[in-house]
Amino acid sequence: MIKPEIRPARETDIPELARLVAALAAYEEGLDERARFDWDSIRDAPNWMRAVLSREHHAVWVADAGGGHLVGHLWARLRRRHEGERPADIGYISQAFLEESFRGKRLMKVMLEDADVWFRAKGVTMVTLSVLHRNWLGAEAWHRLGFSAWREERMKLLRPHGR
Repeated sequence: MIKPEIRPARETDIPELARLVAALAAYEEGLDERARFDWDSIRDAPNWMRAVLSREHHAVWVADAGGGHLVGHLWARLRRRHEGERPADIGYISQAFLEESFRGKRLMKVMLEDADVWFRAKGVTMVTLSVLHRNWLGAEAWHRLGFSAWREERMKLLRPHGR
């Protein structure tokens, strides 16, 4: 198996990034029936991903297996918290995905190391992310990459009024 090159994403990667965004959405919907995605928006990823790649407060790294085929990505961004928490500016992992056959090969570790350098250059001292409760493999992988449980998010689905 060829070892993919880890590098910053570029505009020519957008079709493959859009495929990975859709793969992540499908993966999460398959893990938990409560995970839902707007598939029109997912199909529109080539348009909004162009904007993401051009913004100073977003950065995306890819695992490039060659021949135009991406096998993973990590999308990082800056997030400003307005609730009085400190630090007010933090890093956030918006998305991360590796094709199944490339998991466990330390590719995400390399992308995360690059993201950490980028975050530090932006003055960030804290990075957070969200992982689905039922994504045990992902949760364990993030733990191995240095993330620890900090805050647990809860969800309640509301029924329509009067039912």
